Amino acid sequence: MRHQPKPASLLFRLTAVAGGLFVVTILALIAIVIGNSQSPGAIWLNRHASSLFAVEVFAILGLGFAAMAQDRKQALREQTDADPEPTIPPSEDS
Repeated sequence: MRHQPKPASLLFRLTAVAGGLFVVTILALIAIVIGNSQSPGAIWLNRHASSLFAVEVFAILGLGFAAMAQDRKQALREQTDADPEPTIPPSEDS
């Protein structure tokens, strides 16, 4: 029987949201080149694009590493819970 996959943790979901925002920001900058570059949104995005990219990249990296660390801790915890107590081999003195 197959096991149902575990749902993604909150940190992985937040990492995906940050990655999606990063992609939307890039697409918005491309749209500025094609569209009206004198609109207030375009002017704001041109001024703040570098800091916005920096925040998004740090968010993706920070959330991604935190999600991987949390997943690793959970996997190790599940592994130790599933393993029986280690048995001590009999001594050869007897």
